[in-house]
Amino acid sequence: MNSCFRAIGIGVLAAAALLPQGADFGANSRVRGEVFPLPPGGSSLTVELSGNGVVASESARVGPDGSFEFRSTPRGTFELSVVTSGGVVLHQETVILTGSNQSLSVRLPDSTSANRSANGTISMRQLSHKVPAPARKAFDKGAQAESKGRYQAAADFFRQAASIDPEYADAFNELGAMEAKQGDFEHALEDYRKAVAVVPDHGMALSNVSIVLAKLRRFDEASDAARTALRVMPASGTLHFILATSLLMTSGDSDEVLDNLERSAGEVPRAHLVAAQLLVRRGKRDEAARHVQDYLRAAPQDDRERENAKAMLGELRP
Repeated sequence: MNSCFRAIGIGVLAAAALLPQGADFGANSRVRGEVFPLPPGGSSLTVELSGNGVVASESARVGPDGSFEFRSTPRGTFELSVVTSGGVVLHQETVILTGSNQSLSVRLPDSTSANRSANGTISMRQLSHKVPAPARKAFDKGAQAESKGRYQAAADFFRQAASIDPEYADAFNELGAMEAKQGDFEHALEDYRKAVAVVPDHGMALSNVSIVLAKLRRFDEASDAARTALRVMPASGTLHFILATSLLMTSGDSDEVLDNLERSAGEVPRAHLVAAQLLVRRGKRDEAARHVQDYLRAAPQDDRERENAKAMLGELRP
């Protein structure tokens, strides 16, 4: 298995928009965007914005070309979700809307953005545990079903494997991954925690607990979970990013947030952009510009935030 939690990605807290100093959060404006790459049936997708309790939710249909538009949206911080016609959440992230002429680029995760059982640190308990043949067979069937996009069938097989062998931590982890793929974060969290109960140092399951808690906007718990996971996977940029952004959502800007953003940037290039926003607010424009330059060097050429980053760099270094 190559990835865990890949269907919805880890971008829940990625600040896709760039926040200028002194932004006015009072006026409404038109915001356009694009979802890519479109899955089969992409024209039936909806993009939803959820406010922070001050503004009402808004939604916009995704066109056949992936475009969408919000006609009158207040400035501020929102949770953006991409939802299928059947109500399955494909992707979530936090965005900052700054005003007119802004464009949002929403990248749906591909098949490589994941934390799965076969990757990362394998504990001695996992190595010493002998999985019964029937449980292994059910697990393999789950992997085959998942590779064909049959996520519910895959979940059923992983659930069967865990039922046969209640100490099969990887089966619980993969079951959580399939539930998360289908937007069922509460049950995903439950099964990731079952994996951790069996193998307390299961790095991937610990990481997934923190990701799901962030997706559920339970940021205090997400930061605690990320700290726990970092004791097992101290070099994980993803975990440093989850910790940084969870702390940012609960406690605001701090040196710890900035430190974790910098630790995560090698793995999560957009962390440079979030760090740059914080540094601009602190009046450290030269340091912010260096982070934007680092992002431009590290991010893929097709990353849709590149144009926003170039514009930000132009403002920082006219």
